[in-house]
Amino acid sequence: TETLDAPDALRTKTDLGLKVSCVALDHKMPSGASLDGKDQAATRRAIDCLKRALQKSQSLGATTGYVAPCANRKHLKHFGEALRELAEDAARKGIKLCLEHVPGRSLSTAKAALAFIEQINHPNLFLLLDVGHTLLSKEKAWEIVAAAGQRLGYVQLNDNDGRNDRHWALLDGRLTYTDLQKTLEALKVAGYEGTLGLELSHDRVSLVSGLSRNRNLLIRIQEASDHKSLQEPEDRRKK
Repeated sequence: TETLDAPDALRTKTDLGLKVSCVALDHKMPSGASLDGKDQAATRRAIDCLKRALQKSQSLGATTGYVAPCANRKHLKHFGEALRELAEDAARKGIKLCLEHVPGRSLSTAKAALAFIEQINHPNLFLLLDVGHTLLSKEKAWEIVAAAGQRLGYVQLNDNDGRNDRHWALLDGRLTYTDLQKTLEALKVAGYEGTLGLELSHDRVSLVSGLSRNRNLLIRIQEASDHKSLQEPEDRRKK
């Protein structure tokens, strides 16, 4: 909420011609606010804070917001109850609420996060797939896409060394070109029409350079896939 409340955020977005598609709602949560459920007052402060973040996200034109899972699995019941309330509020604001899978937290794999989402079974609760996180949890992103289906709400793309969440540019770490091809093809088959978010750090290379290079890479892969799809019916006719 601290970032969302930056002075003239809406005017700055408009002046730069930017579109806000997705917001990390729990980024820089205030002290004494937590969705872990250990303290009722702390949970209520967290929910109220996230509802304000949803309101601000709506004013910025965001269509998706997400939160990370609680730290400890023993608090998942209370965390799930909070998610239900937030999903309802997000729905009223026209925002998809997503749950991110985060290695080292209670829902450390995409598979576990998806199972939790299906258990809660709220129509406005979706999975945020982080491809970099699947590298850490040794999962195949394209298989998660297929399993999630209509429960897939947003996709973040980044790379790493397989040990730490580095947010490197695509193909700078363990992510391969084939991995990326398979993931984008799975998204196409699943009918995913949302944004592909590039979540990159500027620690290694220029952020602008990394974003530009990776944007062009994704476009090339998508165009090659579209060309292949057009060629296949022609090939079948020839046979």
